[in-house]
Amino acid sequence: MNGISDEKRSDSQINLGQIVGNDHKYELSVSNETPEDATARRAREMAEAELKRKMTYSLFCFALLVVSVVFGGCVYLFAVGTVEDKKWAAGIISAIASGLIGFLVGQGRK
Repeated sequence: MNGISDEKRSDSQINLGQIVGNDHKYELSVSNETPEDATARRAREMAEAELKRKMTYSLFCFALLVVSVVFGGCVYLFAVGTVEDKKWAAGIISAIASGLIGFLVGQGRK
């Protein structure tokens, strides 16, 4: 009798130790997520990613506008300003140019 119950139990259960072995490449994950929950989660993640892209783009455009205005003002002062104006305008222009070059070089490494 005991042999029969052990046999029935072994049919309905799986010993993961026998399947996996020493050099296993299996991953077990258990999820209670329903298809509706998965669809809602994916929609939420897509909406969050879209918002993040829009915010990043808006911030980039704002920063580009500010730097462009400062750069344009410095170029104008460098062209028509006094000697003292030209000194600090040249420093800012070179800082902006070197920052742009650093940014572009950094983008090539990704």
